[in-house]
Amino acid sequence: MYSITAASLLLRGQLANSAEREGLRVIPGVYGDDATKTPILDANGKTIKNTTSISAFDYFFSDGFGAYGPDDTNLYDRTTFRLRELNLGYNIPKKWLTKTPFGSANISFSGRNLWFYCPNILKGLNLDPEVLSDVSTSNIQGIDLGAAPSTRRYGVNLRVSF
Repeated sequence: MYSITAASLLLRGQLANSAEREGLRVIPGVYGDDATKTPILDANGKTIKNTTSISAFDYFFSDGFGAYGPDDTNLYDRTTFRLRELNLGYNIPKKWLTKTPFGSANISFSGRNLWFYCPNILKGLNLDPEVLSDVSTSNIQGIDLGAAPSTRRYGVNLRVSF
């Protein structure tokens, strides 16, 4: 999923990992050859880890939404753990209903979208990958553009019979 929301918040320094604007940063990855677009290898044939530091400003504000370019920084794995629906019900014992006009009674509580956790999305973003906004009028999938989290719903039900 590509998140324009994350790109915008990072550029404005509104997420925890972009709030620190001083100091140097090292982009995770390996050195590469611009001409061949392949990793540079050491004498043993292994990739060479990047150790070049750049300023926080260049890290977040260079061409293409940051040092990675538009295709890397804001791509996220949509793996999500969620508690989508929960229903709890209780049948009221008949002995409690003997002095009432009711033959049986049940009370239940329900909830939808009670919790979700996306381990691969920036902390503080609160982005629900199942809700992608501003693209609902087209067939675009996998792009977030200012999506709000899904709505939580709670309910109580009392069912009686005579």
